[in-house]
Amino acid sequence: AKTAARPRSVCAPRERWEPAMATGPVDISALTRVATDDLGLKAQPASPIFKGALVQIKVRSAPYGGSDKSSNGHRYDSIPFANGMISSGMSCQLFHYVHDEHDKFFKVCEAFDFIIVRCNPGQIKADGGNQGAFDDGMRGIRKLGIQVWPSPDVMEFMGA
Repeated sequence: AKTAARPRSVCAPRERWEPAMATGPVDISALTRVATDDLGLKAQPASPIFKGALVQIKVRSAPYGGSDKSSNGHRYDSIPFANGMISSGMSCQLFHYVHDEHDKFFKVCEAFDFIIVRCNPGQIKADGGNQGAFDDGMRGIRKLGIQVWPSPDVMEFMGA
């Protein structure tokens, strides 16, 4: 019996994927690229009405970076969140918090108009980072007038 040929992959080879840090209005190239691809992410608008970031964490010792991650290192809901922002005329760049780059990370965050934090409670500590230092950094970003959702204080109030 003749077997059917395997369908060809619709994904480009890894070396041809364009990293998210190469696109978008804010230069995030100083940060380590964690995700392996941004499959499904829409193109960033050329002139966004607001510059947004969606921040994630990957627990390096956990399979896929945590139970909330896809095999590419992004949270399952990150691409749809970002695409919603992009469809509304805003940019939304995806990147990860790497505690070894704490100061660089927060310097990059200063260039955005808003930041959506998608870091599960406990994952920063599980990766070897300090949740308190991350929260204080986000409080500092808020003091600059940059919106942070959810804020560390709201997360703490909710018991996270």
